[in-house]
Amino acid sequence: MTINIRLFARLAAFVSTVALAGPVLAEPARHVIIIGVDGLSTNGVKTAAMPVLQDMMNKGSYSLHARGVLPTTSSANWASILNGAGPEQHGVTKNEWQVGDFNFPTSVTGSGGFFPSLFQIVSDQHPDWEVGSIYQWGGFSNLYDHRFVDYDVNTKDEDETARTAADYIRQKRPNLLFVHLDHVDHVGHHDGHGTTEYYDAVAKADRLIGVIRQATVDAGIAKDTVIIVTSDHGGVSKGHGGETLAELEIPWIAYGPSINAGRKLDQPINTFDTPATVAHLLDVKIPYAWLGRPVALALKGAPEPEQMYKTSSFYTSPVIEPINEGNAPAGGLFIDKTAQMTIRNPNPAGEVRFTIDNTAPTASSALYTKPINITQSTIVRATLFVDGKAASVPTTAYFRLVNTKSGESKGVSYRVYPLAEGTARLPDFSRIKPITNGHSYELSIDGLTLPQSANVAVVFEGYLDIQTAGNYTFILASDDGSKLYIDDKTVVDNDGDHGVISASGSIDLTSGKHKIRVEWFNGGGGAWLGAYYQGQDLPRQFIDANRLSPAK
Repeated sequence: MTINIRLFARLAAFVSTVALAGPVLAEPARHVIIIGVDGLSTNGVKTAAMPVLQDMMNKGSYSLHARGVLPTTSSANWASILNGAGPEQHGVTKNEWQVGDFNFPTSVTGSGGFFPSLFQIVSDQHPDWEVGSIYQWGGFSNLYDHRFVDYDVNTKDEDETARTAADYIRQKRPNLLFVHLDHVDHVGHHDGHGTTEYYDAVAKADRLIGVIRQATVDAGIAKDTVIIVTSDHGGVSKGHGGETLAELEIPWIAYGPSINAGRKLDQPINTFDTPATVAHLLDVKIPYAWLGRPVALALKGAPEPEQMYKTSSFYTSPVIEPINEGNAPAGGLFIDKTAQMTIRNPNPAGEVRFTIDNTAPTASSALYTKPINITQSTIVRATLFVDGKAASVPTTAYFRLVNTKSGESKGVSYRVYPLAEGTARLPDFSRIKPITNGHSYELSIDGLTLPQSANVAVVFEGYLDIQTAGNYTFILASDDGSKLYIDDKTVVDNDGDHGVISASGSIDLTSGKHKIRVEWFNGGGGAWLGAYYQGQDLPRQFIDANRLSPAK
């Protein structure tokens, strides 16, 4: 007797599924294509020339305010798109993840130690269907059991990816296909998000999406195909992995005969809702272990879900100028001079109200009408108000004014160290020699001229003058790792290879001067360091340069 090994493996690994209550489709799709563009940000879609995607948005349903999962790393998010749940369920928390090598096991097990993926549930329930996976980034292949994919190709570049996908669509007319484009993320790391090069890469992604879409027409399946275009994360400066909205927010576009036309979606969408939507479109049962829900508002014929609570504002937050660069917040450091602040409303409606005392703006706060001179360090917060109600996420700016004319030396000293390629944690600095040194007014790499941008470390040392005794919390936000010491005691440990994330620690301090030391390193890609503190009567702010003095 002849045994179909692939079919037998699928049936043997079948995971019991429970159909989730959801919207009723007018008619299931016969083909679904997911096009994932690594590093494609909402800003990229808004800014770059994207005629193909714009056409799909006009004729389909979309949101530019969908969200990925934390951490905003590629593997954690692509795994969520495949697995219908977040990292706390499927276990993928870092790009180095491989099955069997994890911090904690999956909450349920599909096949081969993997969480049950979209590939598996489709193949389990329809073993005769054609399933494909074509991906530019090799790390994508670590995230699923390849036994559930008929056509599995790791391509060399984005052009080959699109060409291979188009050929496969014309030849095999797959029921499910995942296409992964990686070039936008490469440019984001090399040249930076928001650069001309980045927008050019996004525009190229649009052209490649057009190639894939045209293949469905050539194959004669366009009228039965839904295409979903989405991303894993955005970015800030040359990195991602942090906890900013620019990194977390992603585009989500659905296009095809089963999709409502011209609908701007105002429901919350998470990246793990994508596979649930695909499963629903294909009329495949969704596992109970999945947390994702079909994006109901996008589905033609589906009743509109009751939304007791609306999504966060789709109005853009006010822009405080001087604007932030990269991860640095708006405002800035000003030495022996005042600053001029302007606030810009990028929306066609509303008015901006602001505060300069760190409080949240209200409808009775000062109305912004003209530029304002800032004469002392302050924290500015600004919010858009429409019809008398707050309509945006608040914007915060930190203005730091330093007076060096008093004769007292301000700031800290620093030393720069070279690191071995591939360094993933702070080194033992007693074993290496610095290659340069200097003076900085703040515990930050902003404004420093480093001899190299990657495989480099900086150690800052000085004294912090505490005016009022009490308990103080120190916060380090860094990409990559960092540590903060007070009087030789470790207070904050934010070490490791990661995007901009924050870590904090507290310590009781007497009034007077205390030794302060901050260590930071960058292995590659994005880089930033911000050092904050707060106390009982001291709001969270950059560690005050006026209270810092160099080590002797």
